[in-house]
Amino acid sequence: MAVEGKVAKILGNNEIVINRGRNEGVRPGMLFEVFAPEGEVVWDPDTGETLGTVEDVKAHAEVTEVKERLAVARLQNTRTPFGAVNIGEMQENLQRIFGQMFGEDVRIQGFGTTSGDDPDLESMFGGPLEDLSKVQVGDAVREIKRS
Repeated sequence: MAVEGKVAKILGNNEIVINRGRNEGVRPGMLFEVFAPEGEVVWDPDTGETLGTVEDVKAHAEVTEVKERLAVARLQNTRTPFGAVNIGEMQENLQRIFGQMFGEDVRIQGFGTTSGDDPDLESMFGGPLEDLSKVQVGDAVREIKRS
């Protein structure tokens, strides 16, 4: 049976702590996938009914250290949806493209900025935004069986 647990802590250096250790059979070199525990709801476009949920794997992690009740694992790859960049980078890129297309007088405003009276995304949406692609405390982990 595959070992399952949760992310208990995020460490610097791209490492996480898993709430499973030697007592549950975790060994150095084991691979885990990290995903949101609740999954993502999928809706039927024809009926509007929910079809269920799917797991969206955020990263893979390899165990580097094992203690009795916890394991430390190094993240192998983290995902960002569609190769997205942060909002500030996106705005800079759009500003450059629109400047080339329509002239330097054109300004991209209304998202991702905090200067002057321009609203930023968080204020537009009424609160802090959460990057769901990042590994977070509470995310589920599951051992990946090697073939």
